[in-house]
Amino acid sequence: MQNISPPVLYLIPVPIAEGDLDWIIPLNVKNEIINLQYFIVENAKSARQFLKQVNPDINWGEIVIVEMDKHKGYEQNEDILNIMKSSHKVGLMSEAGMPCIADPGHHIVRLAQSKGWKVKPMVGPSSILLALISSGMNGNCFKFNGYLPSKPEERKKALQQLEKESQSCTQLFIEAPYRNDKMINDLLQVLKPETRLLIAWDITGSHENLISKKVSEWKKNKPEIGKVPTLFAIGI
Repeated sequence: MQNISPPVLYLIPVPIAEGDLDWIIPLNVKNEIINLQYFIVENAKSARQFLKQVNPDINWGEIVIVEMDKHKGYEQNEDILNIMKSSHKVGLMSEAGMPCIADPGHHIVRLAQSKGWKVKPMVGPSSILLALISSGMNGNCFKFNGYLPSKPEERKKALQQLEKESQSCTQLFIEAPYRNDKMINDLLQVLKPETRLLIAWDITGSHENLISKKVSEWKKNKPEIGKVPTLFAIGI
């Protein structure tokens, strides 16, 4: 009796900034992506742009792109099941970085796992890990907190709590780009002078900067980031 291999769900990394793709996505990963025809994506437009970068000669007539419905979530599982069964090899990608990390898609991976299908993570950029290893902070214990509260008083309390927790576990978080400079102001006002603060912006991009120093040092030369994707970390 012939053994039939299970479907494979490829977790596809996507660049997190504009730049030379050869520095960001390994050659063998690009070759694997070129061989796929079915994709489940967060945003169809950005997915097409990335696939065109990977394969300038892509034949769109052979490509099927299904956009995740952020509102349906698990209700979309039946559609995903049909795609997996019919195509056997499917790529999952978010708008930037690694799928399922601060992005949707985990319910699709859970579905694949529950059916005994193979899940294949592929190597690529993760702003969280790149920032962490550049911070000089504790890499044995760290936590990604996503977005902090937008209301001033709630955010102040959140920062104070993260500062306490950062004594034993590095705390990472992000902010909406248009509020970057406001976040920096709050960090320098709320955190203690000896607390270490990482500000990492345009990671893997042409204006990349990942700078880690004490709050007291940041106050001497406060940066103005503007609307550039930025990740923050506090620790010791």
